[in-house]
Amino acid sequence: MTKSNKVFSRLKSVVLGAVIFASANSVFAHIQLESATPAINASVTTAPSNITLNFADEVMLMGVKVVDSQKNSIPVGYTMDHATKKSFDIPVSGLTQGKYMVGWSAMGKDGHSMKGTYIFTIESK
Repeated sequence: MTKSNKVFSRLKSVVLGAVIFASANSVFAHIQLESATPAINASVTTAPSNITLNFADEVMLMGVKVVDSQKNSIPVGYTMDHATKKSFDIPVSGLTQGKYMVGWSAMGKDGHSMKGTYIFTIESK
């Protein structure tokens, strides 16, 4: 094997290793909720009419649930569809003063799914 063939062979191995490493990282990447409105752990004085979930990458939002501090479900205007996007506006009604938990489940384009929750509070003015 000539010197240039050895260099080329090593280069192929390095490139192949990098491709495998990059592929593995994308498979094991977690779906991240980057931000939300109302913000995560926020206290607001006005009840929102929408909850907005902003993800780091495009996802299919599988479900959203909002519960109050008594674990009563709050109606949300979301029906799962197969659209993938980074941001979802979910209509919500009937929120009054108190603490709320938003639960979500989403699936990435690679089929990886994840769930998460966050809390916000509506305070009196």
